[in-house]
Amino acid sequence: MSNKSCRYTDNTQQAKQTTNQVLQRLNELNVPSTPVHFTLLYEMVSQTDPEFAEELSNLIKHHDYTDESVRPLFRELLKRIINQHLPTDEVSQLINEVLEHLENWSSESEHYHQLLIENMACLQACQTQDKVMQCLNQNILPPIQKITNNNQKLQQQINDSTQIIKKLKSELEHVTTLAKTDSLTGIPNRRGFNELIEEQIKTVQSEGISLCMVLLDLDHFKKINDTYGHLVGDSVLRYIARTLHAETKGHDAIARLGGEEFVILLSDISYQNALNISEKIRHRIASKVLSVKGHTLPLKFTSSFGVSQYKARESADQLFDRADRALYLAKQNGRNQTCGEHQL
Repeated sequence: MSNKSCRYTDNTQQAKQTTNQVLQRLNELNVPSTPVHFTLLYEMVSQTDPEFAEELSNLIKHHDYTDESVRPLFRELLKRIINQHLPTDEVSQLINEVLEHLENWSSESEHYHQLLIENMACLQACQTQDKVMQCLNQNILPPIQKITNNNQKLQQQINDSTQIIKKLKSELEHVTTLAKTDSLTGIPNRRGFNELIEEQIKTVQSEGISLCMVLLDLDHFKKINDTYGHLVGDSVLRYIARTLHAETKGHDAIARLGGEEFVILLSDISYQNALNISEKIRHRIASKVLSVKGHTLPLKFTSSFGVSQYKARESADQLFDRADRALYLAKQNGRNQTCGEHQL
């Protein structure tokens, strides 16, 4: 395909500098220079997608950059690249073909229409029935038949193009959904959350309802991964996603922001009720016991929560910042608890 926007720079010198930085990072992290690690670190160094680069930086910052931990991120990257390279050329070509068919049909229809007008004058001049029939058969019916045939041909061409466009549209919607969905848990990822929060804020502003944000973070999740392995850690994350899904309904929304951090958007609810829901979820998570093969002691885990309430005309970032600071306070105070913005 041609005319695609390029994800990476075409500047040879700049690409070489980025490559050298990537090689240095590979050496510092002591990971093999496989296509997976090289590609991910190239993304981080080049800052092609700042949001994605931040997720990688956080893994490195918390010393959790491993073969297992980066696999979901690599799958996420592939989805984003696919999303960027959707078949827009095919759609453009189909549209051009349809326009060409329409132009040809319009031109020919106009020609036969004018011909009919001229021949109608001839028909009106006919004095006998034989002359009328002759004029109809020679001058009137052929243009009408041509117009009918052209209409049928155009209809078939449009139908064929429409089917292909519908197929491409379906593929576009599928890939777009994948790009906004966390592959591990099946709930929206950070990109999906960004859309959700903007939609929620618009609803709040137009309908005058309340909105609360709840951030939750699994306590000592790295220890779970180190002790039980990433497969068990993944199971815990999926359990959290199922729990949040079960505890929210209606216009509420959930997402995984990355790592062990999740978010809940609660609409048309009071600040106190948001705190109550957070506490309910926290207790449910803390009471969960998982049996892990090869380990005598069952796995138990806890989570910390931060709650904020939307204020008129503020941005999503401002709402998020207060919930994030409340979450940090909950962790500072000993974890496994809920803190709200009023405690800041």
